[in-house]
Amino acid sequence: MSKRNVKAWLPIVLAASLMVLPPTPGAAAAGEQKDVLLDQLALYELHTWAGSGELGLVNGTNQSASFRQPTRLVATGEGTILVADSGNQRIRQITSTSTSTYAGLDLGEDEFGDLIGAWNDGDRATAAFDHPAGITLTRTGMIVTADAGNHAVRSLNAQGQVSTIAGDGVMGLVDGEGAAARFNGPMDVAVTNSGVIYVADTLNHVIRKIEQGRVTTLTAPSERAVEYFPGAVEPAGDYADGKLAAAKFNEPSGLVLDGKGNLYVSDTGNQLIRYIDFAAGTVSTVAGGKATYESGEAYAEGGYADGQASTARFHAPRGLSLTPEGGLLIADSLNHAIRYLKDGKVHTIAGTPEDTGKADGLAGYAGLNTPTDIVAMGNGRYAIADSANNRIRILQPYQLPADVTADGQIKLLYHSERVATDAEPVIRSGTTFVPVRIIAERLDYDVVFDKSTGQVTVSRGELSYRLHAGTNLIQRGEGSQRTTITLQAAPFIQDDRLYLPVRFFAEEMGLDVQWLPSVRSVLLRERISG
Repeated sequence: MSKRNVKAWLPIVLAASLMVLPPTPGAAAAGEQKDVLLDQLALYELHTWAGSGELGLVNGTNQSASFRQPTRLVATGEGTILVADSGNQRIRQITSTSTSTYAGLDLGEDEFGDLIGAWNDGDRATAAFDHPAGITLTRTGMIVTADAGNHAVRSLNAQGQVSTIAGDGVMGLVDGEGAAARFNGPMDVAVTNSGVIYVADTLNHVIRKIEQGRVTTLTAPSERAVEYFPGAVEPAGDYADGKLAAAKFNEPSGLVLDGKGNLYVSDTGNQLIRYIDFAAGTVSTVAGGKATYESGEAYAEGGYADGQASTARFHAPRGLSLTPEGGLLIADSLNHAIRYLKDGKVHTIAGTPEDTGKADGLAGYAGLNTPTDIVAMGNGRYAIADSANNRIRILQPYQLPADVTADGQIKLLYHSERVATDAEPVIRSGTTFVPVRIIAERLDYDVVFDKSTGQVTVSRGELSYRLHAGTNLIQRGEGSQRTTITLQAAPFIQDDRLYLPVRFFAEEMGLDVQWLPSVRSVLLRERISG
């Protein structure tokens, strides 16, 4: 068996056929309260929390910090997270303002310019890792990590001491006590309240359990092999639902325990989300369908589709996180998006699917590049390991300005700013109107009123709009091109001001428009902010 390169591990995936799936575990009962995340989805934004985007190892302010393929995250409380900074061979810590090294040391670079990984227990300042991946906290505050390149599971206690829980640094598939056990590129871990550790033993294609120091294999190893070309044969993962001991996986790489103590698994090479029900002793596919393989292919084919879980498609799903409502967030790495499984349906929450990007902005327009993990931060906020962008991003709902309250007045907001106006917006027949000069000048447009004709011209560069009170026809011009636009509601004059439907003008400018009923405010935001 040849060893695969763990540091460059990323499935070269290809598309799964579909089947009828069992109900999603934890599905909401009829009449249950709306899912907060989905209910507020239009308000969610994606921002950069830490990382300049440069590949490297720089500590300091979050804006100046640099990472090298950050892979997994764990929240430690009070707005702080730990990052398995895989390419830097370290565990990093991010607070609200700064980034620092939490564990690991510098051993120089190899001939390819990559930082050298190693294996050393002891004080966290002198401990060594080799492409640390999955990271989690136990109930007692101990950190557990899947040290992929060392084929081991390691721990870091509150006193700052690193030790090896299981594995001896040699890849293999061996059960046993502590150092007698062997793994092959484990990519994630999950820990129960009683201290049982589950391991996604990725390149062995199995789920393992560590209980009181003893490692056992819970699922069936794959016996499938792929001949890439004559004489070149490699072992590969497989797919099978059913009894736990007979179930098969293909490079499982993400784990999360639900409230019942059962396990969701990102079955990365199969492009699926699987579910292990320990009480029933079964494995089922809860999103993505049944995996099949083309001749000579190690992986099922990846793709992208939202909708019913049975027909949803993923492309190398990785890290997983549960929401307070019992939904499952999925870092869909090669679709460059965050997906959400809830009540038997899959939704895209953030990113522009199938396209890489790095821009901040509204969640559905902002960009990600190979997100590999997502973790809850509380108050509806989630941190994302944006691995190929070498950044840590924050997904969070829009935050109202401090001076905006439910005072009964209709207000106009531009991002986090309340737009000052001496004339309040007006609602007529369900349409919100604002004084055209207020919104136009705030967006850097020129406004000219011709008293002789009653025409208002709003312009910026070659783009112009000509409108009159009482008519719902607007003349739009750009260069030599002129078109007529028909509004659903005509502009009108009130208190010597021309009022225009805010949604029309804002959307013409490429802005997102939201109505915030709790504070009676119109919110305007640029879709991309950086």
